[in-house]
Amino acid sequence: MAEVARQIRHQLLGDDLRRHEEEHGPFTDEELAEARGKIFGPADTSEGADAA
Repeated sequence: MAEVARQIRHQLLGDDLRRHEEEHGPFTDEELAEARGKIFGPADTSEGADAA
């Protein structure tokens, strides 16, 4: 049952993100980095910035 709830939340989140991008345009790199930080915590980007 928990797996079904997780799948439903994932689907609803995806729908919301698509709707947001349709209305406001694609997410910027800064917005994506902020979201990643909120989800996964701050990352050391001092090495990763040069690799991109």
